[in-house]
Amino acid sequence: MNVLQGQTKSRAGSALGPYWGSAIVCLLILAGYIAIISLLHTETAARATAPPWFSWVRIPTERTRGQCAFLAAPLLVFAGWMGIVRYWDEAPDVHPGLLAFLFVLLMNASVACMDGSLAAIWRPFESQSEYVNDVPAVHGVGVFLRDYVKYLPGYSIHARTHPPGAVLLLYFVARLVGPGVPAAAWAAVAITASAVVPFYLWARRMAGDRTAVIAVGLYAVTPSLVLFGATSMDGVFLAPLMWSVYFLQRTISDRKMIYALAAGICVAISLMFTYATVCVIAMMLLYAMMESVKSLISLIITGIVVVAFLGALKIFIGFDYLACLARGRFYDHYSMHTFGMSAGRYLDISFSNLIAFLIGVGLPAVVLWGRQSLGLMKLRTSNDRFNIALIVCVLGFSFGRLFTHETERIWMFFMPPALLAAASWIAQHENPRVRLLDWAMCLAFAQTWLMQVFLFTIW
Repeated sequence: MNVLQGQTKSRAGSALGPYWGSAIVCLLILAGYIAIISLLHTETAARATAPPWFSWVRIPTERTRGQCAFLAAPLLVFAGWMGIVRYWDEAPDVHPGLLAFLFVLLMNASVACMDGSLAAIWRPFESQSEYVNDVPAVHGVGVFLRDYVKYLPGYSIHARTHPPGAVLLLYFVARLVGPGVPAAAWAAVAITASAVVPFYLWARRMAGDRTAVIAVGLYAVTPSLVLFGATSMDGVFLAPLMWSVYFLQRTISDRKMIYALAAGICVAISLMFTYATVCVIAMMLLYAMMESVKSLISLIITGIVVVAFLGALKIFIGFDYLACLARGRFYDHYSMHTFGMSAGRYLDISFSNLIAFLIGVGLPAVVLWGRQSLGLMKLRTSNDRFNIALIVCVLGFSFGRLFTHETERIWMFFMPPALLAAASWIAQHENPRVRLLDWAMCLAFAQTWLMQVFLFTIW
């Protein structure tokens, strides 16, 4: 008996030892990065200490007893979710995704309400920079699309740098549910939470039922997915992007017409919400190239659907997507002063893109993702090859000058694939005595909860 207990403790130590060692290394790298940009007084350091940007520290305001109760709400949601994931040995065909949707919705909303009231959910949408302010400009969908590029300078800040999809979505919400900021905000919260459904379906195909359950377990407590899940329209964009990933993967693996058509529709919809869809397209193309030439050829139909959709908008309505992209890109360069930049500023922005994204993924998941990635030399499975495509794209776009800060929010679509890699490592090393998933979920939730209390994360 003593021998068996000793062997179990040894396995526990061997599983957790690399985790803690890697976590310490990550913390030292982060501390070194913060120290360097602080000493050099870089742009990132200046933005990180000036509200309302994603800042390092804020002093929590005084709270009444009623407001303090909102601090405890996410703890209750987390306890329920962790219990379900921990004892969910076999995932049913449908219920895991739907149950994950419910708990993601509750987690996102309860964390947003930690600022003291339900109004914290829709307060970010009241900003003059948000899309909801442009809804009154929609006097018919066709007319709005036709004149979108023409009147772009007069729209809100976010609308100027994005396609018209977000404004049109909120317009339809106002028509179906009712006008007003609260209705728009709650619709955004629900749509954002729904992104976990295609993520679960995709994760189950890539890595199996158990790994998929672990992945959605991490998804519900991942810092950026939670912090911006109820306060940012970027969460809304995540839903069509994850459906795009799911159907593109099915197109690549199954090579069936129905999936290629569905993928084309999802990608086209995603393009109408965010230009960052190009990141997902690049990731899936790279993944298809590593799978097989036939997989790459199967995406031609998807491309035809996307081109046909954008071409139809141009011919029948008069909306020029490329002109909209060029105008939005110009305004982004103008507002961020990135027409030209020094080598120092380029490195500052590029490294801040990468670090901010990794902080948003969460230290626990980053450590596990890193551990899983270290063993990818043989590329044994499709999941391994997808992880390589993800890493290449994250690094490439971090230093590609297409994004200037805020990647902890804009790149939410890169986070679910990273979570799948982390979940794969947990699935390979977990046992009844070493609750790796419990550790990861608790630490990720703690980071999320503390970030909501001490950091400015309102958009």
